[in-house]
Amino acid sequence: MSWKIGLVGTGNVAAFWAVNLTKAKGISLYVKGSNEDKTAEFCNNYHVNIANKESVVDCYFVCVQDRNITEVIQSLEDSIPVFICAGLFSIHAYSNRPMGIIYPLQTIQTNALPSFEEVPFLCEFNSEAHEFGNSLLRQLSLNFTLLNEEARFASHVAAVFINNFGYFVMNQGIAHARSHQIPVNLFESLISKTTSNLLISKDLQTGPAKRNDVITMDKHKALLSGLTLALYEYLSAQIKNNHTQ
Repeated sequence: MSWKIGLVGTGNVAAFWAVNLTKAKGISLYVKGSNEDKTAEFCNNYHVNIANKESVVDCYFVCVQDRNITEVIQSLEDSIPVFICAGLFSIHAYSNRPMGIIYPLQTIQTNALPSFEEVPFLCEFNSEAHEFGNSLLRQLSLNFTLLNEEARFASHVAAVFINNFGYFVMNQGIAHARSHQIPVNLFESLISKTTSNLLISKDLQTGPAKRNDVITMDKHKALLSGLTLALYEYLSAQIKNNHTQ
């Protein structure tokens, strides 16, 4: 079966869908964006179509910032299924039209776009969109899990701690190594082991803060300043408090 999909947005998440959907058989993409020049550039980069008044689609994937989602929904035809590609949006107020959530639980950045195979999708559909959404996801062979709103919102918060905050903290370490001309590939095994340890249901926290090794922490702090020093002190205090309760 062929599908004509309207893609609303031209940012990171829209680029993820464009790159992967254009590889799928029977998919045609028609892109809507808020900026004409950016939309034209996006369509040229990813070899997809610009949506116009004559474009007829089977469904829409909405990939815009959360604050703009409601406005976009109101601009789309009521009878065409709309799938929001964000984790914190509620569809409960839209029982009168086919709507769902298809949220990619993955870090997405245009310079390192993941493939479908690397992404678990968290999904929720209202009754009007359930059959359509499940059929589309199965045809695309996506790894998806149906979750209610509460579980999906909790997953989004967890993802921010794991990915956004985790990346920021680890990037501080990488930047510190680079500032001392240390090859960052030396830390590849450590990063891999650290992330794999997170999925073990035991407390595997290590380090001087856990064991309250003040001498080592003071040596570390003498090598730091500014943001990295403040971050080191804050995180060390949190780890210490967590393991002395």
